[in-house]
Amino acid sequence: MKTTKRWGMALGWITATMLVMSGCSGNSGSSGSPSEKPASTDVSSGDIGSGNPDISTYRKLIVYTVGNFPQNDSKAVVAEINKYLKEKINAEIDFQGLPWSSWSEKMALAYQSGEQVDLTFAPNWADFANNVAKGAFLPLDDLLAEYGQGITDSLDPRFLDGGKVDGKIYAIPTNKEIGESHTIMFRKDLIDKYGFDVNSINTLEDLEPWLQTIKDKEPGLAPIWLSGSGSDTLSYFDKTRPSMEENFRYELVAGAPAGIVLDTKTDKMIVSSMESDAAIYRMRLYSDWFKKGFINQDAATTKTSAEDALKAGKTWMKFGSDKPDSDKEDSSATGIELVKLKGNDPEISTASVSNSMMAIGRTSVDPVRTMMLLNLLHTDKHLVNLIDFGVEGRQYVKVDGKDNFIKLPDGIATRTDTGWAPGIEWMFGNQTLTYLWEGENADKWEKFKAYNEKAHKVKSFGFNFNTDSVKTEVSVVSNIIKEYRPLLETGSLDADKVLTEYNEKLKANGIEKIRAEVQKQYDEWKAKQS
Repeated sequence: MKTTKRWGMALGWITATMLVMSGCSGNSGSSGSPSEKPASTDVSSGDIGSGNPDISTYRKLIVYTVGNFPQNDSKAVVAEINKYLKEKINAEIDFQGLPWSSWSEKMALAYQSGEQVDLTFAPNWADFANNVAKGAFLPLDDLLAEYGQGITDSLDPRFLDGGKVDGKIYAIPTNKEIGESHTIMFRKDLIDKYGFDVNSINTLEDLEPWLQTIKDKEPGLAPIWLSGSGSDTLSYFDKTRPSMEENFRYELVAGAPAGIVLDTKTDKMIVSSMESDAAIYRMRLYSDWFKKGFINQDAATTKTSAEDALKAGKTWMKFGSDKPDSDKEDSSATGIELVKLKGNDPEISTASVSNSMMAIGRTSVDPVRTMMLLNLLHTDKHLVNLIDFGVEGRQYVKVDGKDNFIKLPDGIATRTDTGWAPGIEWMFGNQTLTYLWEGENADKWEKFKAYNEKAHKVKSFGFNFNTDSVKTEVSVVSNIIKEYRPLLETGSLDADKVLTEYNEKLKANGIEKIRAEVQKQYDEWKAKQS
């Protein structure tokens, strides 16, 4: 099956909704006393790079990311991170953890105003290509060669294609699953209570009897929780009957505005809301489910994610990755035992290798030191686990006799209760260096290796659309998508009426010009591949 082709039709609605307002300028920095200890070069405790930089000047690096912020114990965790980084690279970080609700706007302003941005989360789906075009990020090829040997030694080289624009590397992907496959997870107690069989669900439509049961017998729970203002949509399990019959023929186009996908049967770019019967069917299905009461009534406007709604007792489900042991990870994170539906086999796309990346800002006070930090995130087990899970003895404790396994401290019910559970494990560095939670399989990372090995590339892998020639149209179209997506992805209003209005606005504001340019660039790229 074609996971990313499914996302080409579905996740296309999500991509490119975050708009960068203008280019970047300016620089700033901070300095202070040098550390008393020199930076270690012991790779076993974290590689700082193969170069010989002068790190005698202390630096404070500003690091931006997004997650479940604010966190109650951020101050203590960041203090421990900085204590360690002072010893390693004579630097500290000003850790700017932003909530999902304001992240895109904040970063757009930071890039526009020329604020100091040293290291920032910069996934492909957050307007990465446009940010590169506007000068937000530095090219990293030389920095990576000189100070990123730990990255190149440990990262599957296929990942680096995800951070490239016009042949240059502008971001370093996280070392994690290389392909994509997605799922929906459900409360195990309710699955057991009603005798549901997760192996019986092959299409989205197969869920309808379950949803009706939950609606009728669990009136306090939304059968499906969607967040139109966030990224929680049924695209995470877009195995509708029409899309499966078409063998998920549509692929997401990296860097292109939402809704433009590649039809792999014709090798042509199309606008899915106008030309894909499967996409239109999907929107109509959502509208039908909304009318039946299967979807939370505030879906178009709520900022509450499905995971937060699950933890608050408002729903019985959440969306997630179908990577190995993801249900165990999410059960640990939420404190609720979950089971998941089986996704499709993973596929490698430009989007899948670039959906979690870190970039160095054009306004970085010290790009060399920042690359050294990024290299540590890919090689230093202590640092990665400190950022991901917090302070040992405070946020977690080691399991006796199992040094690589951790658990919550006595008396703590969930990770949220520890004061540090931002959900950023998939964003930083080398995920295979992270500890395993008690109950996870000891062979988890071996499973990841097998998962990555069975992933195969999509047709457009390596293609990344450059928006320069149509950036005005892309900006306008992105705003239209941002306006209509909550309505279309949640079924809140009549699908046919909204689609008609939406498509008319797209046509009037340059979607055809954009589609033609994407096709032109894709054809040129394809000609160079042979």
